[in-house]
Amino acid sequence: MKKMFLLIIFLFLIGCTSNEFKIGWLSDTHVSPFTSGPQDLRAVVRDINQKDDIDLVIVSGDITDTNTGNNLILAKRILDSLKVPYFIIPGNHDTKWSDSGLEKFRRLFKDDKFVFDFKGIKFIGLHQGPVLRMADGHFSPDDLNWLKNILKKMNRSGQPVVFVTHYPLFPVHHVDNALNFFKIIKGYNVKMILSGHVHRNKVSNAYGIPQIMGRSILRRDSLPAYNIIKFSGDSVIFFVKYVGLPHLKQWAKLDFRKKYQIEDSLIRRPDFSINQIYPQVKESWRVSMASLITASPNFDGHFVYIGDHAGKLHCINSETGRQVWQRAFPGALFSQVAIEKDRLLFTSADSNVYCIKNIDGSEFWKFKTQAPLYSIPIIHSDTVFVAGNDGNCYALSLRTGQPIWVVDGIKGYVECKPLLVKDKIIFGAWDGHLYALKRKNGRLAWKWSGPRQNILFSPAACWPVTLNDQVFFATPDRHLNNVHLKDGHTFWRDHRFKVRETVGSNGHLVFAKTMQDTVVALIPNKGKPIYTWIKNLQFGYDFANSMIQLKNGVGYFGTKNGLVISFQAKNGKLLWQHKIGNSFIPTVLPISKNEVIVSSMDGLLVKLSPGKP
Repeated sequence: MKKMFLLIIFLFLIGCTSNEFKIGWLSDTHVSPFTSGPQDLRAVVRDINQKDDIDLVIVSGDITDTNTGNNLILAKRILDSLKVPYFIIPGNHDTKWSDSGLEKFRRLFKDDKFVFDFKGIKFIGLHQGPVLRMADGHFSPDDLNWLKNILKKMNRSGQPVVFVTHYPLFPVHHVDNALNFFKIIKGYNVKMILSGHVHRNKVSNAYGIPQIMGRSILRRDSLPAYNIIKFSGDSVIFFVKYVGLPHLKQWAKLDFRKKYQIEDSLIRRPDFSINQIYPQVKESWRVSMASLITASPNFDGHFVYIGDHAGKLHCINSETGRQVWQRAFPGALFSQVAIEKDRLLFTSADSNVYCIKNIDGSEFWKFKTQAPLYSIPIIHSDTVFVAGNDGNCYALSLRTGQPIWVVDGIKGYVECKPLLVKDKIIFGAWDGHLYALKRKNGRLAWKWSGPRQNILFSPAACWPVTLNDQVFFATPDRHLNNVHLKDGHTFWRDHRFKVRETVGSNGHLVFAKTMQDTVVALIPNKGKPIYTWIKNLQFGYDFANSMIQLKNGVGYFGTKNGLVISFQAKNGKLLWQHKIGNSFIPTVLPISKNEVIVSSMDGLLVKLSPGKP
């Protein structure tokens, strides 16, 4: 509280003096034991502290390489040694690869966005995720509402505004709902948008607004560097400052007097024309939850269940789309609900496993772990299995929630749906490994790792599938992998089609989605991959980890930009496509031959009813 009071006094007093000032601009520090981030950030902070003309510092995301372990704590410790105030937002490396969602960032830095006035200029910083999923950047509904309220209080006063984001907003494909952002800021005196992510200094035009992309501080040619922004009344000048070198190198200059206007005609809108090509696909109903959704829906034969990042679990009538009940929980609900008769089981970012009644959401029991939870529970007979983020895997009584066994040794967080096959539970973690535990007692049967020892290549986001004592999964290094169910021995790894963390199976074939248009099908074979068909399904460039789901001989999956695709499993023939929005589609849920339930990151839940073409 005292530190915040002194910061407010500092900003007030310095705002009463000359209009000329300088900001230190840091971006993409990527703090991790496996990068030069910690030493480079220390060097940059020392360099700034040796200068007496920098008034404050802005940090525009990717603070860590992965927001796991103590990486973020270390980064904060280094940044706290700055002698001037700093303002910070997370980047995609802090939100996608995180063992706490955004909870740790918010706890350490008090928020994941900022707003302040300095020398008559309003600075607004907000991030674009994506949270826990491989997707484009996305402004959350809560943050956009926050931004609306901030700007509304300005009453279009003409006060200059500088935005800070992590992803650039041009080209628009960096952020799937950038159009919503531009609609909100239109008409305000926006002078520039500062962003990181691309690791280089560059100036571009974001539909009429200057967009300034800043370099990473990480060393090039042995020297870390950062940017200094000089505001001098009628102009803003950008310099790069190499640690240890006395001179600044100017690389950009803006006219701060100019009135910039958003040029609507330049903004590329999402294209929904595909829905006219397949008019037989109807939306039976559409519901907006007004919060981020990264969970897949589930269905008990009558009702659809879905959780959101606001911590609300929704029960929806599958026929009408009307909400039957809703219950709020203390933490975000990131993953799919598991269903067993009248019981719903799910994990929460508040570290609990919950078991509640499907009829009204009242509680049977809850079980507390030691870290936020993302994984999907799986149920066998009277036992619930949960892979935790605290290093443990749990077997709990379905009836009481009491532990049957608890085993440790998991070194990374878990976000996937584990595979329960024969006597094993198989799941990947963000520590580079695929684990196989014995179902009876949790003991390690085997663990697999790929040849590249980098946790960003972990087999963690993919839901593994099995056929003929073989386990198939895709990894971020764009390989399809086949390992032995018995001992984890690698039969083969195939890079031919550049698959990305999306597989499925119908009990006869294994399916995988590539990063460009194509889906492949193969028969299980230990010697080498044997592909039965390879089809261009015309979905474009995609890396969403939306698993391929099969029902009644038909396959379904979603993409990062709101497109749902259906194909014949036997030959890959494209049946239809339908675009529900422009945001990430989690794994879809076919509930009958002609009904599919689809959720999306922008808070939508939609029932699709494909008829005959």
